Amino acid sequence: MSIKTCKGCGVEGELSDFYIAPRNLDERMGKCKLCVEANVRENRRNRSEQYAQYERSRANLPHRVEARQRYQEEHRERISEYKRSWTEDNAKRVAVSRRAYYERNRKEVISRSRKWAEKYPEKVRIAKANNRRKRRVARYAGRGNFTAQEFKELCETYGNKCLRCGDTEAVLEADHVVPLTRGGLDDISNIQPLCGYCNRRKFVEIEDYRASEDSPFAHTQRKRPVI
Repeated sequence: MSIKTCKGCGVEGELSDFYIAPRNLDERMGKCKLCVEANVRENRRNRSEQYAQYERSRANLPHRVEARQRYQEEHRERISEYKRSWTEDNAKRVAVSRRAYYERNRKEVISRSRKWAEKYPEKVRIAKANNRRKRRVARYAGRGNFTAQEFKELCETYGNKCLRCGDTEAVLEADHVVPLTRGGLDDISNIQPLCGYCNRRKFVEIEDYRASEDSPFAHTQRKRPVI
């Protein structure tokens, strides 16, 4: 028998239109594939929470957690690049989603941010300093840009010390050799590491403390030019 009537919709069809069921006489299910798939979709809609709970429980099984961690380690760069690219291509969508999440979970987000800030005060200080620098760059129409990693490497080049006073214990700040207010670039080639005290003492003077160091960026002598 090559023709069979579906018990669900009553439509006749070829045996190939029915899923295999070895226990039945004709080795085919009583309902056609379309009816079976429709029933599955309806069942998932009616029991969405049960299915979600089941998927979460499977996701937390030890071997699945280990597999995800292993995959993330092996493809770290690929995943990071994909996330960065997707975020850039969907900037508006991401912004709307983040804002909506913040509105829904405002108290929780603020509480979590405070705990993180208490745990990582140095990262908070660096982030605030970078934000202040970016605002100054925008205010004075400065050109160029440098990353936190570039500044970290620059500090390491000079032994993580303030180039003005030589303090190796102080928290270092990115000082613009030629200040932004005087047309200096916001580029790593115009940056020198100074402690907070020396950075503020220098103010808007053009003083290159790298000149006495073995630096590829040292291009001027310490001087106080006539304004």
